[in-house]
Amino acid sequence: MTCDNLGGADRENYIVELDLDSNPCNPNGSKLSLERFIHGEIYRARPDVNAIVHTHSPALIPFGVSKTPLQPLYHMCGFLAEGAPIFDIQLKHGMTNMLVQSNELGRSLALSLGKSAVVLMRGHGATIVGSSVKEAVYRAIYLTINANLQPIAMQLGTPKFLDYEEAVKAEELHRAILNRPWDYWKSRL
Repeated sequence: MTCDNLGGADRENYIVELDLDSNPCNPNGSKLSLERFIHGEIYRARPDVNAIVHTHSPALIPFGVSKTPLQPLYHMCGFLAEGAPIFDIQLKHGMTNMLVQSNELGRSLALSLGKSAVVLMRGHGATIVGSSVKEAVYRAIYLTINANLQPIAMQLGTPKFLDYEEAVKAEELHRAILNRPWDYWKSRL
C-alpha cells in the first residue's frame, strides 16, 4: 500500500509492516494494533487477498448476533454471493474479551471467513477482504449500505434478494469499474 499524501517521517506513524505471524518487520516503537492477527492469518489462509478492512460498523453488528442472514439485495453487493458467515469467538475459545489478539484466534477467524468476501464477528463487527485496497474499501462501504437497506426492505415485506447468478454477474461488472467509485471517494477527502 502506498500513501502518496504522507511524507517522510510521517509515513512511519501510519504504516507498520508486519510478517504473517503479526510481528513488526522493522520494530520502531510504533504501537501495534491489538487485532493485527486478523490480517496475518487471513493473508496466510487466502493468497487471493491483498487488502483487509476490519470495521465496527453499527449497521453490521445486528446481523452477527441474530438469525437473520446478511444477503445481497443491492446490486453493488454481488460479493455477498458466497454469503456472510459469522465468527463466534466463544464457540471455540470460550469467554474472551471478543478481540482477535492472537494467531490462534486469527486462524479461527480466517477459517470462518472461508472463501467469502466478508465474515461477520458476533458482537464485534466485520472483516472484509479484497484483491486490492480499492476492492476491500468498496466492499466495506457497500456492505454497510446493504446492511442499512436490508431491515427496511424486510419491514416492507419479504425482500427478493439477488439470485446467486445475478450476484456473481454484478460482482464481475463492479470489479471492472472499481476506479470510478474510488476516484469519487478520493475527491471527497
